[in-house]
Amino acid sequence: MSSRSDDGSSPLIPLSRPFVYFGNTYHQIYVNHNGHLTFNQAWSSYTPYSFPAHSTIDLIAPFWTDLDNRGNGNIFYQQYISGSVLQQATQDINQYFPNLGFSANLVFIATWDRVAYFPNSGTETTFQVVLIAGVQYSFVLMNYGPIALAQRSIQVRRMNAYL
Repeated sequence: MSSRSDDGSSPLIPLSRPFVYFGNTYHQIYVNHNGHLTFNQAWSSYTPYSFPAHSTIDLIAPFWTDLDNRGNGNIFYQQYISGSVLQQATQDINQYFPNLGFSANLVFIATWDRVAYFPNSGTETTFQVVLIAGVQYSFVLMNYGPIALAQRSIQVRRMNAYL
């Protein structure tokens, strides 16, 4: 489980097997509190930008927004290299891609469970990202539970303009 903090991150998590993402091979990962995973460094950014992002940070962003788990919610992560979770991942990938003959050797799951939007500690949002790796292919699955409605204050300023 990750710490309770605003704009925080997990410690560096060594992956038991490599994960290939857009041609790069990674052996470590961070679960960042603001709804994304990064590979080379922890990252606290809560303001999303359009993809493709021309950045030096490779990230997977299942729900990139300003989240805060200090009051409620937890952020969990777990990896599997054997057992029923790996078998289920293999079965799921082969169901949707039957000609691959895929066999998973790593499943990494990160879950944001009932986390709040900042600064609205009463909101609860749940989502998950599942990384599945095999020898030749890697997959990213994103699962969504209840997503709280976001309420944001905005300012509108009237300006003299010609339309």
